[in-house]
Amino acid sequence: MKFGHTIDDSRKKHPEITDKLLEILQKWAKERGLPKIAEEQLALFAHSCYFDVEATKRCMDVYYRMRATVPEFFNDRDPSLDYLQHSLKALEFVMLPKSDRNGNRIIFHRLADTRPSQYVFNDGVKLLLMSIDANLYTDGCSPGYIFLFDMNGVRLGHLTRLSINSLRRFFEYLQEGMPVRLKAIYVLNAVWFMDKVLALIKPFMKREVYEMLHLYTGDVADVYPHIPPECLPKDFGGELDCIANLHKAHCLKLDQLRNYFREEETLFRSYSPDNVKRSPKIMPDSISNHNGDDS
Repeated sequence: MKFGHTIDDSRKKHPEITDKLLEILQKWAKERGLPKIAEEQLALFAHSCYFDVEATKRCMDVYYRMRATVPEFFNDRDPSLDYLQHSLKALEFVMLPKSDRNGNRIIFHRLADTRPSQYVFNDGVKLLLMSIDANLYTDGCSPGYIFLFDMNGVRLGHLTRLSINSLRRFFEYLQEGMPVRLKAIYVLNAVWFMDKVLALIKPFMKREVYEMLHLYTGDVADVYPHIPPECLPKDFGGELDCIANLHKAHCLKLDQLRNYFREEETLFRSYSPDNVKRSPKIMPDSISNHNGDDS
């Protein structure tokens, strides 16, 4: 599977990506029924886990296991299909074209249609994860990722559209299987019933990730110390193009990667974590080796 960047691009930035490391990860994958994984993908896993081999294997296990067992997030990832077209009209996704001052990529998400009846949580998650995968495809390893959510228009009715099982699976992937270094989650226009939202999601969030969550209820300028105007769309007093135009460009990128999404989907169907005999896996309480800050 060919990526939009090369393994040499990753190695230039991160000499820790050695032949030996890639061989170890490739062998681990082969033992579990996976076909040969692109070196670019293996580099993404290793980088997200700060080149800790055992943490990288755990990340890969969650990544491929969830792709094999959570079809509501990972099957039929074709943006031209009617059901995804519906959510691409009801929601707006943007990988903002300018990174923050630390080089972190910023992914923005909000409602375009505020009617709860138009909101499909599973499809929204699917598109969010496709958006991240699309950026990893083109850019490769980035210093970190920031989520920027705008809750303008969110109503109590949207909470009734959520599934506890889907929330649990989303946070499992976000914290354990997503091959990026998550740095922060900023929420603009936090709603008056945010306590109810937090009550739903907090049980599934590790302490480290919960502490990355920053809520803003007032002036958008409050977020400027963290995400300056040059990194934000015009809609938020920034210097970038408006959200509507950026979303259109993002939809075009997703459409251009339809073949990649289809090919990637075939890679995990044969994944079997029980193909080899292993001792029981003990999951650590801390995710300091994955999605954490450099120290």
